[in-house]
Amino acid sequence: MNRVYERRWLRFAKGGKMKYIGHLDLLKIFQSAIRRAKLPIAYSMGFNPHQRLSFALPLPVGMDSVCEYIELLLDEPAENLKDDLDAQLPDGLRLLELYKIPEKAPRPAAAIMAVDYRLIFPGVTESKACLQAMVDASEIMMLKKTKSGEIEADIKQDILAIEYDPVGAVSMRLSSGSVRNLNPMLVAQKLFEDMAISPDVHEISLMRREMYGEIDGKLVPLHEVAL
Repeated sequence: MNRVYERRWLRFAKGGKMKYIGHLDLLKIFQSAIRRAKLPIAYSMGFNPHQRLSFALPLPVGMDSVCEYIELLLDEPAENLKDDLDAQLPDGLRLLELYKIPEKAPRPAAAIMAVDYRLIFPGVTESKACLQAMVDASEIMMLKKTKSGEIEADIKQDILAIEYDPVGAVSMRLSSGSVRNLNPMLVAQKLFEDMAISPDVHEISLMRREMYGEIDGKLVPLHEVAL
């Protein structure tokens, strides 16, 4: 008989000094916080048991986010899970929402179809013409890194939307996940080339703003796919 676990998804924000923490270090931070909070986390079987948790999509070092997801499998319900865990996390990591997920719902990493990003850089207010050219282009060929090396690929099909935001930023929605995935910095690189600028990496701000899954062919916030 298969064991039934309590499934919880937590949406969290990552910023400040924490945006310079890599994915493996982030995993260790959550593992330690879970132990200190004494949550009834489930453990894997075998000689080296580990906590049953997983992230939706690794966040590149240096990027802020307000839409990260982590799934926890629990041996039993935890009444104050969000508050207890949030109290153990360092500054720069903040839990935003808690969702109780049905047993048969997909894992967060398997449900992702698209992600929204906000890009800010010096000269962003002059990007409107180049952004429109990207929208109008029939194809956008760029060198794209793959597991087998760099290849020239058309990234236009994975730019689902891109536009200038009046707040002074570029908003873009890109294909993301295990099936199709477009690195936002590749889109930024193309934009910089078209604008003939070379901003310093420290002058570029990139934030992940929302993750999406799909229901009946329509993109919806990621947690809605599970609920």
